[in-house]
Amino acid sequence: MHQKLHDRIKQSLAVAHKLCESTPTPQYTAAPDPSMLENILKECEDTDFWMNFRKAAPIMFCVAVEGDKNLQMQRDMSFIEELLKAKSLLNLMDDKIEKKGLFDVVDYSCAQKMLENKLQILNALNVSVEEDGEDRVSFNLYGTNKSVVIDKKLLK
Repeated sequence: MHQKLHDRIKQSLAVAHKLCESTPTPQYTAAPDPSMLENILKECEDTDFWMNFRKAAPIMFCVAVEGDKNLQMQRDMSFIEELLKAKSLLNLMDDKIEKKGLFDVVDYSCAQKMLENKLQILNALNVSVEEDGEDRVSFNLYGTNKSVVIDKKLLK
């Protein structure tokens, strides 16, 4: 199990190194602070601004497929399927924990985080600020009191 985790970390580091090569970054940085490992989950959380990517991307993708009825139907069915599956998994996990059944805490923690991310995306697809219509869609920006309005025709 440790080797698998180590291999996944190495793969992610390779991606990070490649991204750094193509991204303007300072030539030198401070050595990583080992104390970050003391609260690693908190350190890995997204900033408010970064949360906007998670929220905006699904909205823009879903708006982009509106012109095709088949894709629109797939989008709607996928939303429903993902929502019901996430709800079912959360209910099963909750029941097992409440009944003090045996389970792998690490697996459940990772699954919970994945389901939390999925629910954030589903929620982003379901929330708008102003009245959406045929011509536009809108959403709040995390960490601000502002909203973004997307002109659907321009996006397409």
